[in-house]
Amino acid sequence: MNALEELSQCPNIATLKPALQRLCEKFGRIASLDVLTAMHEGRRQAICFLRLVSPEKEDALMKTLGVGRFGGEIVFVVDLGVSEDAGPSSQWAQFEDYQ
Repeated sequence: MNALEELSQCPNIATLKPALQRLCEKFGRIASLDVLTAMHEGRRQAICFLRLVSPEKEDALMKTLGVGRFGGEIVFVVDLGVSEDAGPSSQWAQFEDYQ
């Protein structure tokens, strides 16, 4: 199982956040992390926008996850499973400052 598949084992944002922190510890400190949740084909997804303090470490993280950049940020999607509520189809998750 690769790192992105392991993140897909998280059922919600509350469990995804510490899993991302554990993953990123190997590559350096998180400078910023924004997560947009969305519904796609009946699955709840987390669209993650991530920056590390070191651009060199970002390259290593992108290689590990098999993902790329968008607008300078590392971007990847994690499937969180079927939504349990009928809330909005997308919303930003709030995270405390990582600096």
